[in-house]
Amino acid sequence: MNWAQYAALYPDGPDESGFDRLGWEARRVMEQAATGVDGVCKLTAAPPKESAAVQAVERCQAALVHLLWQQEQAEGYAKRADGSVAGRVVTAVTAGSESVSYAAPAAASEQQRQAALARTVERYLAGVPDANGVNLLYAGRYPAVGDRRDV
Repeated sequence: MNWAQYAALYPDGPDESGFDRLGWEARRVMEQAATGVDGVCKLTAAPPKESAAVQAVERCQAALVHLLWQQEQAEGYAKRADGSVAGRVVTAVTAGSESVSYAAPAAASEQQRQAALARTVERYLAGVPDANGVNLLYAGRYPAVGDRRDV
């Protein structure tokens, strides 16, 4: 997925540099979910080829990017022009009394953030097969695809 495709789905999301940074993180989240106990990542070992499966993976990545961006915004972090995170967002500055107000930090814990990411992956990738017909979220050992004998 590229930024133009993402922006068509989520026009209120991050700019292109933010998308690049968060897109990498979103891909990492999807790869972790698509890796079984034997360490085989189905997204890289046998990427989906069926158009509906490819679209599900792309939309999952877009949704994860948007969720990660929303989490950053809720935590009160500002983006620099290069897409890196600068710090908390200043919401008000009063000249006479020299007070500075920051955006309120998110109440979500790291566990809650990770659970939201996992729910998003499950929503988009549950039941989606890789190129060999193995469910992307199957966590067991990857089957020997060429050696199957239907008895």
